Amino acid sequence: MPKKLTQHDIRQRAVQTLYSFQVQREMSEDVIKNFRYYVGKIETVLERTPRFEVEYQDDRIVIRGFQKRFTSSLSKLVEIYDILGIDLDHSALYNAVAFVRDFGGYTKKMRDNEALELFNGVFANLNIVKFFSIDFEETPVSNKVLEYLRALPKEASPEQAFETFNKVFALVHENVREKYTVEFFKPVTLMIELKAELEKAEVKHQAQEKALLEKTEQYVLNYDNEDPLDIETPVYFTSLIDGVLEHQETLENQISEHLAKNWSFERLTLIERVILSVGAFEIAYTETPDVVAVNEAIELSKDFSDVKSSRFVNGVLTNLIKK
Repeated sequence: MPKKLTQHDIRQRAVQTLYSFQVQREMSEDVIKNFRYYVGKIETVLERTPRFEVEYQDDRIVIRGFQKRFTSSLSKLVEIYDILGIDLDHSALYNAVAFVRDFGGYTKKMRDNEALELFNGVFANLNIVKFFSIDFEETPVSNKVLEYLRALPKEASPEQAFETFNKVFALVHENVREKYTVEFFKPVTLMIELKAELEKAEVKHQAQEKALLEKTEQYVLNYDNEDPLDIETPVYFTSLIDGVLEHQETLENQISEHLAKNWSFERLTLIERVILSVGAFEIAYTETPDVVAVNEAIELSKDFSDVKSSRFVNGVLTNLIKK
């Protein structure tokens, strides 16, 4: 690193700082934006109680019929929780995802003989009771199940067994649907958590911007510094960065006026947006001679891009000066 930064060095590092800061800020904003988007999708789904179907396959209970936008949104929110460091293990979101993961899927309707086999393999052994933690002595559903089972003759015909199976199926179906809908999917559980976490993430995002900028400035000024002590921050370096960020909207509007028809500021590469903003700020808000500001911007384009880009920057800033 040079012992003393030249004015061009200072501009270079200001551009590097603004570029890096903008990349990191946009990434953080995208996370919050996606968080807000998927919370909205979940809220739309939960305006009505989710409905799903219970079916049986290979002695296993399978629940199907979830809306894809619901399950996919849950998966996206898990990723966002991970990125933001939100505890997932004891959350309503975890419960909802675990339910979909453990029971969700697709299966065919059972034939009569398959239903009867399942009746013998599961219901007769009361495994279904254990599986869903149904207490025979306390819940009305369980008492009804017992009533059906006790009424079934020991030498029941296939038709009688199948009829009993259908009755038990209907009872357990509704019990499962109610149990998981109430515990995991009702808005007062899942939505309250999601909205609370989103609000905290938004507040944290705003608070971290200043710290992020300071950290980026320090790194850019010292990444090639062999001295163990950080160099003193040049006043003009800070002025360029703070000035561009403070007047960002105005600068973008001024630059946009001199872009080709049907071309927008957002369509430019990020490095071009930063260099143009620094040049436009120097022209509008500092005592730097206009020609010097333009020439410095051209050199910065050559440093970070190519000759074609430098010509483009020259044209935009020259037109801005003429106006």
